[in-house]
Amino acid sequence: MAKKTTKKKAAAAGEVAGRLLPKPGEVIVRMYRIGHGDCFLLAFEGDAPDKPVYVLIDCGYKPGSSKLVHFKEEQARNVVIGPNKARDITQNIRDATGGHIDVAVITHEHQDHVNGISAKNFEGISISETWFAWTENPEDDLANALRVKFKDQLIGLVAARNRLAAADPDAAEKIDRLIEFELGGEDEQFNAVNAVQALGAAAAGLENSANKQSMKLFKDLARKEGGIKYLRPHEKVIAIPRAKALRVFALGPPRDEALLEELDPEGREEFHGVGLASSSNYFAAAAVAGGAAGGDSPFAKRYRLDTDKAFADPQHGAFFITNYGQDAPVGAGVQPPTSSSAPEWRRIDKEWLYSAEQLALDMNDATNNASLVLAFELGKGGKVLLFAADAQRGNWLSWGRMNWRDGDDVITTKDLLSRAVLYKVGHHCSHNATLNGKISDEWANLSWMATGDAAGEFTAMITAVRAWAETQKGWDHPLKAIKDELLKKASGRVLQTDTAFAAMKPDDAVEADWTTFEQRVTENQLYFDYRIQQ
Repeated sequence: MAKKTTKKKAAAAGEVAGRLLPKPGEVIVRMYRIGHGDCFLLAFEGDAPDKPVYVLIDCGYKPGSSKLVHFKEEQARNVVIGPNKARDITQNIRDATGGHIDVAVITHEHQDHVNGISAKNFEGISISETWFAWTENPEDDLANALRVKFKDQLIGLVAARNRLAAADPDAAEKIDRLIEFELGGEDEQFNAVNAVQALGAAAAGLENSANKQSMKLFKDLARKEGGIKYLRPHEKVIAIPRAKALRVFALGPPRDEALLEELDPEGREEFHGVGLASSSNYFAAAAVAGGAAGGDSPFAKRYRLDTDKAFADPQHGAFFITNYGQDAPVGAGVQPPTSSSAPEWRRIDKEWLYSAEQLALDMNDATNNASLVLAFELGKGGKVLLFAADAQRGNWLSWGRMNWRDGDDVITTKDLLSRAVLYKVGHHCSHNATLNGKISDEWANLSWMATGDAAGEFTAMITAVRAWAETQKGWDHPLKAIKDELLKKASGRVLQTDTAFAAMKPDDAVEADWTTFEQRVTENQLYFDYRIQQ
């Protein structure tokens, strides 16, 4: 019975010989079940019924997250969601688009957004344009300065990580998984240590990382046709050739370094839950400077006295051994004291290295916060689809601070979000990628979305595999507090990568409304299709 329903719905989606063909006045959003990661194919009405305009947003996942998972419904019927391979996803993209993508969007340089992009996976697919955030523009002075800063941080992180590995391999492994985000790779057996060490000394570049190679492939494909665009927020209303009435607005990332460094919600901006709250750490910041200079201390050499020199100092050696001893070198001339008189907590030989994990988290969040955020408007003054990538606090704060000029009109972010009928939930519905608040608040937040006619249609999409996230020692994706609020706001219309549609219906759903929603959704092992009438 389930198979017949799937086939019927697939036919209703407008697929002819594998093509994804929206009906007149319709948009189809295909959310691929690629795993814990993002991959979306949007089909807009084009200049002919058999020639839609296709927009691909990201294509990546965390290795291991798309394994076979069974979800039991109340009747104990198992629903198989996976496993899905990136190769299966890209083959479907090829079939659905007829081998041509009008616009490919890479929101930011993270493994779970780009590692499905390879020459093999995208063989036989052409691209007219590839869009990036301004942060990737090699001719942008601020972008170049940010890349230098990031590279220095990565070098410091690697130096601290290498020292920590000898003292605590488990702690180093956590850092490896975070570094993997920045360097990429599709292999589940990824060895971050080897990949990082391959970067070499401080002068080494990052151009050979898997993430960079994925991004380069889309650049190379676009160069053959329309070219590459680096988008700045609030600069202009963007049109896509052949797309009927479609207009695109870039909301972020902000061109403000201070805002890019604002990562975690504060006060009423936060949905309270477990999450993975990060916090500033002075040792972590010092690790960058110390690591770049050699990685043997969190402090620059001019501010420190190394232990062996301190113990051997002819004038003050006895003091240092008495107060910080126990590891005094042979021949220092003074017997080391007992532990009671020189507690080891006075020294930070290795303790500072544990802050490297926080530094790695902060670097991941900073890359997330540089996400390209796009709002697709379905005709002037029409419905809006919001794709927030992994934008975090500073990105969100920037959205409402500037407007767009549209001829004699001014378009505000608050107006755009009020018409949002679809929200691609930020960063797998994590604690720091959707801001809380009220409609009256000055910062963009969930309450700004779908406040008028759009409220009855508002739908959210969460790209998360909960069972996999729970293996990552603390990843609370999706955060219950945010998902609960989304379910309430959308009256249950929340699609999640790892959840069968039949298991999504809330107990208090209005039958007629849910039936209407159900008719707009197509589900199979590879994807959800959601159809929206302009």
